[in-house]
Amino acid sequence: MSTRPSISLFSSSEAVAIEQHSATPSVSRTSTGTARVEGRLTSPVARVPESTAVAGGITVKGHTIRTFAYTTDAAVIRNTNADAILAVYPFTGEPVITQALLTVAQQPLFVGVGGGTTTGTRVVELAMVAEMQGAAGVVINAPAPAETIEAAMNAVDIPVVATVTSDDEITEEKILAGAAIINVAAGARTADVVASIRIHHPEVPILASGGATDESIASTIQAGADALSWTPPSAQQLQSVMMAQYRGDGLKQ
Repeated sequence: MSTRPSISLFSSSEAVAIEQHSATPSVSRTSTGTARVEGRLTSPVARVPESTAVAGGITVKGHTIRTFAYTTDAAVIRNTNADAILAVYPFTGEPVITQALLTVAQQPLFVGVGGGTTTGTRVVELAMVAEMQGAAGVVINAPAPAETIEAAMNAVDIPVVATVTSDDEITEEKILAGAAIINVAAGARTADVVASIRIHHPEVPILASGGATDESIASTIQAGADALSWTPPSAQQLQSVMMAQYRGDGLKQ
């Protein structure tokens, strides 16, 4: 009886192919002495800017957080090196979304529970469910009144993050209501708003959007932000760059 020749899934250089497909970690050490372990297939494209490292950080249950990746993209969440995830999205909050993001997140997840489209008792209920699912904190959007912040603080034992857009009476009321962290999202005015809040409340933990440049990140930190939210490129943007490289369009990944 004749036997069929074995067929390899790899090229003629099978040993080399196996080596290329290996996920054996690569170990090195930085100039500052930090040991670095990387997978052979690890991609650095969703990593936070190095300029964020000088932020003082916010310690939540023993873990110091300097950077929050502002995204709900599961692929990016899985591959970013941000200290935490800021998962806020423009739809009413749903526990199934929180559960999906918790499945892929390797770092603490702070999830939006409403405050704009979603109001009232549903915000508090979503916060309670998020805590039970394992979220590290909940984020309540800027339109929510101080009463909602207070109700959520009384209902959960995880940080309630109150988003604000200016330093006004409403922000003051949210701080007095017990918001654990103030999230400043004021666009181009963010650094100014952070500085104003910091003058009145030197002890309040402040998270703020750092912007897209090292200069804006530095100015936000200097204004008094303890931690920064950073918007990573989407998976579609990264894939577009990669495909351009594959086509030889002259773009670099």
